[in-house]
Amino acid sequence: MTRISRYLLMELLVPLGVWVAFMFLLLFVMQFLRGTDVLLGSSVTLTDLGRLVAYLTPHFLMMALPIAFLLAILLGLGRLGEDRELTALQALGIGPTRLLAAPMGVAAALSLLMLLITSTAQPWGLTGVKELVSEVIRKNVVGDVKSGTFYEDLSDLTLYAEQVSDGRWTNVLLHDDREASSPLLVLAHHGQVGTSSGGEVLRFSLEDGEVHRSGRATENYSVIHFDQAEISVGVGASMGKRGRFTSAKEELTPAELLEAASEAEAKGGDARGFRMALHSRLGGALAPIAFALLGTPLAIGRRQAGRAWGYLLTLGGYVLYYLLSRAFEQLGQQGKLPAPLAGQLANLLFMAVGAVALYRVSRSGTVR
Repeated sequence: MTRISRYLLMELLVPLGVWVAFMFLLLFVMQFLRGTDVLLGSSVTLTDLGRLVAYLTPHFLMMALPIAFLLAILLGLGRLGEDRELTALQALGIGPTRLLAAPMGVAAALSLLMLLITSTAQPWGLTGVKELVSEVIRKNVVGDVKSGTFYEDLSDLTLYAEQVSDGRWTNVLLHDDREASSPLLVLAHHGQVGTSSGGEVLRFSLEDGEVHRSGRATENYSVIHFDQAEISVGVGASMGKRGRFTSAKEELTPAELLEAASEAEAKGGDARGFRMALHSRLGGALAPIAFALLGTPLAIGRRQAGRAWGYLLTLGGYVLYYLLSRAFEQLGQQGKLPAPLAGQLANLLFMAVGAVALYRVSRSGTVR
């Protein structure tokens, strides 16, 4: 490795590390705020928060690395232009193509890292998040349900217990409004809460009571008496849309996505969603290469405009990349584009624009 390459690497790696840390913190705070109803419950411990950070770290790295890398290129190489160092390098016969070597090397390393993360750590972490959230919800229900107080933190469910002791409830009232057309009113002498073996479902176990069901559109009213009853509540439904941390496809490894697609095809179902999820994930992992090819000529070919211009280019470029990726993903899911092409088309477009920009900078012989 030449001295110039080492120098350029330092100009990229230092801001890359700073921006990855900043973006990671920003993403974590935003995600934390979405789940405050769950994560700020009375039964949540520091250990739970530590587990949450560990589980979400791979997912946040997949989100933070591309935009942090683009920022590092535009600001790191942009600083060289502002200080006239690129002009000095040009005087020594070092053209834009040679300056591209360092960003492309870092991009290749980041893409390999992201491919590894998306194949192993990210699905593991998101699965762990779902199990942790289920455990926290159960603990919150056990800890936050107080004697003589209505508990309304679960979506469309209201719970009341006259007496609470060691997780056991006495004289329980449960109003279930998940089916708006026919709500349930459950009265029981005893009850408690548990979870399914997979941790995805809360189970309210009730004893010696009755269920009242009424139809809002009709005058029908029914009462059912029971000795033992169980009401199941999905964890995702109990949190509501704003509090969800994961989607089902994100929790699958690439091999599991392919297996799910094969099973869907064997049953006569639509496998495009699984295949599109796989290729979208692979496309995201290769984004640093596209950003290196586009960001380098933009950084070395622009006039002096300060860091604000670098921030604006980064924001605009990432937003455009995200919009294109989502648009092509929708086309892939609708069958209008092959899934492999839809997953990589945003990268290919950015690479093509970057190649044209690099050609123009090289041909003009100007490194401002």
